[in-house]
Amino acid sequence: MDKCFDIIPHDTGWIYVLEGAPSASYPSYELCWKAASAHAKREIETLRRPVFRRMEVNGKLTPVAPHPQPQTW
Repeated sequence: MDKCFDIIPHDTGWIYVLEGAPSASYPSYELCWKAASAHAKREIETLRRPVFRRMEVNGKLTPVAPHPQPQTW
């Protein structure tokens, strides 16, 4: 079973959502991804594989690579 960290845009920047609970807001996608990754490492004992997904402009969640490239918009 996977543990999905959904990284989505928010009014104040970017947040990640894990099991329905939103994180704090981060000013950039990269900082949000790093925070989600750190959270996943702290919960390694759950034996669930972390999956990172990003919300695209069309609203769909797309899996992202383990090490994201900086976003330029």
